[in-house]
Amino acid sequence: MKLRRAGRLSVPRTAVALIGAVLTTVGVAATAAAESVLSRIAEDGLLRAGTRASAAPFAQRMPTGEFRGFSVDLLQEIRAAVQREVGRPVRIELHEVTPSDRLQRVARGELDIVCGITTPTWDREATVDFSLPFFRDGTRVMVYRRGAGETVDVAKLNIGVVKGTTTVDVLKDSLPGTRLSEFPNMAAAMSGFEKGEVDGVANVGVVLLGLAERSEPRRSVVLLPRTRALATESLACVLPQNDSRWRDLVNRTLVGMFGNVQQFRGRYEEVYNRWFGRDGALFYPLDRATRDYLADVSIWAK
Repeated sequence: MKLRRAGRLSVPRTAVALIGAVLTTVGVAATAAAESVLSRIAEDGLLRAGTRASAAPFAQRMPTGEFRGFSVDLLQEIRAAVQREVGRPVRIELHEVTPSDRLQRVARGELDIVCGITTPTWDREATVDFSLPFFRDGTRVMVYRRGAGETVDVAKLNIGVVKGTTTVDVLKDSLPGTRLSEFPNMAAAMSGFEKGEVDGVANVGVVLLGLAERSEPRRSVVLLPRTRALATESLACVLPQNDSRWRDLVNRTLVGMFGNVQQFRGRYEEVYNRWFGRDGALFYPLDRATRDYLADVSIWAK
């Protein structure tokens, strides 16, 4: 084997070639990481998005394989904005994500955005970025309605939660010592609740009521605590880190939708009512506090 001399160190030619290949790969990876999502979409016309498969009315995979829901419609609004920005047709490719892989798939560059029921936290910000919040609701525990006058001590229940979600942290903080049973997703948690494996399930209220609406057989449920939520959670889209062009476009799209929400008008109102209005999948009207919250987000962003 012939050796190439590099100063005082002799290096085999095969090793030189291998080092060159590695450096080239690292350079390509660094370039890809630095490239904005918008730049890539301008070239291939594809928006790679993720959402949940069993979190209606936010997102639900239908028997046909199609995704439908409030978060899916938000993603379509963002797709239209991207199309206007890059000046070419853009199609959206929707992928199912789970609580355990949604952040990692964005961080690895597999997906450009995930919109579902994700709450921003500082720990999560270590690997991904987030959009402005597009929804706000309270964390509660859903149980079956008991007899008249019968009270329920939430702290003594066995509560089903989804592993890796902020709901787990909320319950540990607000109901210390409560027994928690972890499930891979809300569909599995709801199945455990229906079979009597757990006494209740926890999530934001709107997701719980959506699950109750589709359960078979239908049974009367109660969200606890009745007077106030265990915690208030804001929902946002997951985005790649350090891509301000892409984050700005997503945020401008959301802010544009929030316009006139305090006057019960605007694009956000239209999309929201499609899923949560009187003729929607679940009647869950926007309260004044949430309208003010979204309007304040819009003012901050201008």
